[in-house]
Amino acid sequence: MPELPATCELWVDGVRYPDGSGPFDPAEPFAVSGLTVHWGRDNTVDQPQPATCTFTVTDPPGGQERFDSTVLLGSAVVVWAAVAGTRVVVFGGRVTDLTARWDDAAGAGSCDVVAADLMADLANRFVGAEPWAAQQLWQRAARILQAVGVSTAGLNVATRPAGLTVSRMDVDRQAAAGLLLELAVTGGAVLWSAYDPVLGAPYLFYEDPAARASLFSLEQDPVTLLWAPDSTGGAGTGLTACNVLRDPVTWARTVTDLITRVTVRWLDQTTTPDTTERSVALLDTAAETSYGARGLSVGTILTTSGDASTLASGLLAAHQPSPSWRTSGLAWDLADTDDPADPETIDLAGRLLDNKTRLGLPIGLHDLPYWTPTAAAVSLYVEGGDYRFDRGRWVLALAAAPATGLGGSMSFDTFNPSVRYVDMDRGVSYLDLIGVGPTVGHGPDWADIPATKTWANTPPGLDWDDDPR
Repeated sequence: MPELPATCELWVDGVRYPDGSGPFDPAEPFAVSGLTVHWGRDNTVDQPQPATCTFTVTDPPGGQERFDSTVLLGSAVVVWAAVAGTRVVVFGGRVTDLTARWDDAAGAGSCDVVAADLMADLANRFVGAEPWAAQQLWQRAARILQAVGVSTAGLNVATRPAGLTVSRMDVDRQAAAGLLLELAVTGGAVLWSAYDPVLGAPYLFYEDPAARASLFSLEQDPVTLLWAPDSTGGAGTGLTACNVLRDPVTWARTVTDLITRVTVRWLDQTTTPDTTERSVALLDTAAETSYGARGLSVGTILTTSGDASTLASGLLAAHQPSPSWRTSGLAWDLADTDDPADPETIDLAGRLLDNKTRLGLPIGLHDLPYWTPTAAAVSLYVEGGDYRFDRGRWVLALAAAPATGLGGSMSFDTFNPSVRYVDMDRGVSYLDLIGVGPTVGHGPDWADIPATKTWANTPPGLDWDDDPR
């Protein structure tokens, strides 16, 4: 198949590093093929690890400059890519490891370089301050960054976790990364780190998975005329399976992403001199009967039982049993693209390469072959990836989670008023409507309904505009 051209530029300390793609002195150090970027997470439970970039520098004999004068520990590394003339940052960070050796095949010195993003740096910056009073989550995140001298210009906190109140605490030499990740867990958010070329600074994004785009809608069974979430459709930027390399792709259904019981611990502010840890627990009896106990215990610095209950309900709803399969190794070789002139394909390649727009990106994978254990199409959220630039082209291997049970969902006052309770499939629970759009209106969200609430135990005569909680 034809190639979708996408370039790669390696910049070290603000200077374009020789990589063989343009004029360079072959006697001086240069970077060779094999640049790799690892980013994101492999599941929907853990927080992302620091993104890393690895590449190899070749240092031929006889040159005027040594490799260790061009790449240093702490050197700033930025990787750019250009798709259809649009340049985006794939990675931004600092060098953490250098390993030099002799390469017989190349007949030259060689150095493996590893760089990591801001979160790795923040793991080694410590916060020590006077005790902090209770404050909103976004304020605490900004305070942590300011305490270690990092600009807050690139801090972006999603609306729902931003306003949560977090506990008073005494900070005594704690790593900034750990404190920031604690806020992500407390808010039920995902903390992504990227590099913003406009600011010339890191970009920290607290994403709310419950606010991701709604990819599913209701459908009516043509035989029973009952309504239920569409189990075969979905949305997201289209990616044909014709572009996907078959060999590295795996599909799996495991209990890794399944939660049947959740305990959320929170800190009571009314006790002195210290706060008192209390907990809220939720249990999905039906799921546990079918799959066994799969527990998740989360320690937070939330300050109310209500906020803890909301987090527990959201975690339980987002990790329900699903007919969808989680996929990894979803590799797209841009040199082997079905239709490289298609504007949607070009746009998707750019967004997957861009270290800011790929975070939680929804894609609709279609034209699936017969052997895949899914329908003809499946909607996924991109959670991470292993990117490799080799022999002049990018290969993007993605880790993705099923979109079922995730995403912003309709509220009561946006539900089609012509659909009555008797018109709904009685096997549908409130949890089944998580991620079913649209996401407009002001009524209570489906995600806020307790996990134990189902259509079967809803009182007769309850209208859509009523609050069943």
